[in-house]
Amino acid sequence: MNESLIKKIDLEIEASRRAVTDDTIRFVNIKSVLGEPAEGAPFGIGPKMMLDEFKKDASADGFFVKDYGCGVVSASVKDAPIDLGIWLHGDVVPEGEGWIYPPYNATEYKGCVIGRGATDNKGQLAAAYNLMKIFKRLGISLKYNTAIYLGSNEETGSYDIVGLPDNPDAKGFINVATAPRLSLVPDSSWPVGVGGWGLVTFKLKSKKKLTSIDFVAGEDKAPGLAEAKFKSGFLPAEAPEGCEINADKGLVTAYTPPRHGANPDPNGNMITVLSRALIDMPEVSDSDKEILCGLRDLSLDVYGNWFKNAPDSDDKMRAFPKCVEMTDGHAQLTIVIRNPMGFEFDNMLSDITAYAEKLGFDVSYALNRTKPYMLDKNSKEAQLLLRVANEVCGTNAEPFVTKGGTYAHKLPNAYVFGASGNLPPDDFPEGHGKAHGVDECVSIDRLVRMMKIYARALLSLEEIL
Repeated sequence: MNESLIKKIDLEIEASRRAVTDDTIRFVNIKSVLGEPAEGAPFGIGPKMMLDEFKKDASADGFFVKDYGCGVVSASVKDAPIDLGIWLHGDVVPEGEGWIYPPYNATEYKGCVIGRGATDNKGQLAAAYNLMKIFKRLGISLKYNTAIYLGSNEETGSYDIVGLPDNPDAKGFINVATAPRLSLVPDSSWPVGVGGWGLVTFKLKSKKKLTSIDFVAGEDKAPGLAEAKFKSGFLPAEAPEGCEINADKGLVTAYTPPRHGANPDPNGNMITVLSRALIDMPEVSDSDKEILCGLRDLSLDVYGNWFKNAPDSDDKMRAFPKCVEMTDGHAQLTIVIRNPMGFEFDNMLSDITAYAEKLGFDVSYALNRTKPYMLDKNSKEAQLLLRVANEVCGTNAEPFVTKGGTYAHKLPNAYVFGASGNLPPDDFPEGHGKAHGVDECVSIDRLVRMMKIYARALLSLEEIL
């Protein structure tokens, strides 16, 4: 590798800190949560605004921009078939409640940008795009054609990649375009991800109706909040342990900071806290207490101990109790399962059906959303990426398999590559600052490190592309 060129690039990267910060702030300030489909906006106006902002930037900076008409756009260096794609997403999860800082009016604090989507995935977009501008400014012409791809539905199914049959504007990238020969996805960690866990959604509906209370939890507008309302209008004189009383709305509530579904808390979440509190209250009917015991137990079992047909593996699945909704008087719990290789969907469905039956629930919905995948960790690409990331990070880590869902699950020959951008300030309250959580933030130092790793990777990939 040309060391003098690397030094020149690194100087440009360090000089771009302000631009990376400003771009991250600008992108964060676009509220790009999934919305109602509209003409030309299959995933809502917010995600489309992100695509439009990126297209405007890339066009003004002289890149070759293409809109695939499915919620994905690209900006390439050359007007030619794309060999290497760097995949980012502009959509974000809902903000929820409990923020100290405004989620869509980004804040700079202690070397971080704070706001929804800062580290998942808008900071990485700002870093990758500014690196492409540096290469362009320095006149670095690689042997292959590179592009940034920006999607708009990674957080809620990646239907921008695979398509939605009932939405003519959501055709799916893989159905209308040719994927790059190699794709990199900076939406996880270093050094390099060579596989990913699967994703399964189950909904469990109580056999009996709730008679004395209504119970909801984990709504999109309040992902860490659980609420119970007594049908009689009763409110306890004192808030039960871990709960609060909202007298104006006649509610007993519990709140826990939202977490990423790949890392649920084994001590439970807001569903656990509120269920426990209500079980001890004499004003709750006995039949409702049975349902609440089921919600409590299901929300605590984050490793899927109900699964009796588990493969012989040290990896346990992750069972994320996401939300509870009322459906015709019944309580319905949504559980999102993340499972490694070897877990068969039919066995999972059979086992959770049997376990739910014991707790007084039926499986009302089951979807095998994403299958686990595995690439060759000894491939030239994987080994090159591994070497470059370890050199810059000063580590000797091995390739890993990601538990989180990324675009790499849906694209051919796609490696998770970075960016470990999340590093909350040391004085942040516990539970704040993480991806999908309140006060989500990204470290500018980490984004600069990402740029340096990607610069070396892009140059080194000329050996094999």
